[in-house]
Amino acid sequence: MKKILIASTALVAAGFITTGSASASEKISLSLGGFSKWWVVGAWNQDRYQSNNGGASQDLNSVDVKGDNEVYFGGKTKLDNGMEVGIDIQLEAGGHTDQSTDTIDESYIWLGGNFGKFIVGSKNNGTYLLHVTAPDAAGNWNEGGIMTGGYGIARPTNVSSITPLQGGGATTAILTDGDSEGITYVAPTFYGLTVGGSYKPNGASEDNRGVANISTVGEVYGIGALYANTFGPVGVKVSAGWATYDVVSSALGTTGTGGKSDVNEYAAGTQLSYAGFTLGGSYRRVNADANANTFDGNAWDVGLQYASGPYAVSLAYFRSSVEGSTTNGANDTQEFYQLSGKYNLGAGVDVLASVGHAKYKDEGGAAADTNKGWTAMTGLSLSF
Repeated sequence: MKKILIASTALVAAGFITTGSASASEKISLSLGGFSKWWVVGAWNQDRYQSNNGGASQDLNSVDVKGDNEVYFGGKTKLDNGMEVGIDIQLEAGGHTDQSTDTIDESYIWLGGNFGKFIVGSKNNGTYLLHVTAPDAAGNWNEGGIMTGGYGIARPTNVSSITPLQGGGATTAILTDGDSEGITYVAPTFYGLTVGGSYKPNGASEDNRGVANISTVGEVYGIGALYANTFGPVGVKVSAGWATYDVVSSALGTTGTGGKSDVNEYAAGTQLSYAGFTLGGSYRRVNADANANTFDGNAWDVGLQYASGPYAVSLAYFRSSVEGSTTNGANDTQEFYQLSGKYNLGAGVDVLASVGHAKYKDEGGAAADTNKGWTAMTGLSLSF
C-alpha cells in the first residue's frame, strides 16, 4: 500500500541547472522519519461469492489485522552556489501480507533551487504527485485504502481494475508506472500554479513482482498541473494531468498491433474548502486502442469532509468502469462508499475509523465474478 499524496507545498521549491561552484559546505547527514499504521478490520463478503468462487466453497476471514509501515531515511545539503541536494529512501517496515512488495518502496535523489526541483530515481510520476482527489479523514482512500485497495472485500479475479498492472487498487490518479525509475521535474509555484512532468524509460513498476516481462509498460511521458490558492475564507485546488505509453498486449490478454497497445491517460480533480468543510472530487480516463479492451475505462470519486480541532469526519464515493475481457457491450464495475473519522490524541498520534461498502461486478455476471460486502475497521496511526 502506498501513502495517499496530494503534493502542493512539498514539491514547489526547485532546480537542477545552475552555474558557479558546486562544492558542498556540509556532508549530508541522514535523519529518520516515517509512519506506522495498524488496522483491525471486519469484512463480510457475500455468501454467494464465497460459495461459488473458483467452483469451490471457501470461508473468507471476517476479522483481520492489516498494517502499513515505512521508515524514511532522508537528508540534504546546500552547495556553495545555493543549490540544495538531497536524498530520500523509504523502507517498507512490515504489515504486508500479500507478498507483492519489496523492501524499498521509493529511493531517489533530488536537486533544488529557485528554478525548480528535479527528482531522479524511483518515485511516482509528476501527474500523481500533483493530483487532487476526494478527501478522506482517515487517509484510507484510493489505492492505499484498506477497502479501496482490495484488502477487505475480495475483488473477483475477472473484475478488471482501472489499475490492472498495479495490484488493482481503486484510484483516479495516473498510477500505471508505479514507482518505476525515472526523472521528474516540478517547476516553482507561480501565483498558485505548479507544473510538473516525468519521463520513465520503462514503466514496469519496481514494486510489482507480478510483472514477469520488464517491458510490459514502455516509455512513459506525463505532465500535470496543480492550482492551489485561497480567496478570503475559501480554499481552491484544481489539478489536471496526462500521460502516454505503450503496453505489451500479452500483459492484458490481448493481441495489439505489433504486440503493443497505445494508451493515453487523463486525470483531473478539484477541492473547495470553507469553514472546516472540504468538498472534492476527481476523474480519470484511460484510452487504449481497440486491441486493449481490458485496459480501457474510467473512474471518478466525490467526497465531503469536515474537520475541527482534533476531529475530522468524511463521506466519499468511488466508481470505476472498465471494458474487461468479454465483448458483450457491458463493463466491469467497482463501487465503494466509505464513512471515515479521525481523532488526534497528540503530536503524530491519531485514532482512525472507517465503515464502508464495496461492490464488484464482472460484465459476464457469473456468481464467482460478482462480490459485495461491508467493512468496519479501526486503527492507530503514528507518524515520526
